[in-house]
Amino acid sequence: MGQQPGTQSTIPYTAYILSLIGSILMVIYSIMVLAFAAFIGTLLPRYYAFHRFGYYPMMTMMPLTPVLFIVTGIIGLIVSILALYFSLRLGRLSDVNAVRSTGVILLVLAIIGLFVANGFFIGFILLLIGSILAMTWKP
Repeated sequence: MGQQPGTQSTIPYTAYILSLIGSILMVIYSIMVLAFAAFIGTLLPRYYAFHRFGYYPMMTMMPLTPVLFIVTGIIGLIVSILALYFSLRLGRLSDVNAVRSTGVILLVLAIIGLFVANGFFIGFILLLIGSILAMTWKP
């Protein structure tokens, strides 16, 4: 059902769609980072150092690589799920102040998501544009 020309929308539809697509891409990216961490964790060989009483595990930086990916993936998943929630909430809001405050929250989540769950960088850009559109929306 289309909107008549010259009429105003009661919800920020463009901001809703852009932020929803961006947050979905961020969720997919975070899940892929966690899957990559699990994959790389199973492939890394175990390093052992010879000691006069036997073999002991030797701590190198390679075994810490999956841990860094897991931490980044979990933080990214939390941020992207919050962005998905607020994007879905944006589609149900019609009050200007509520839309603007949700847009500010989405902007903060987009900036945080740039570092941990950028969503192939396209997700970050879409969420950023959607949050700016939500903050400047007028019914």
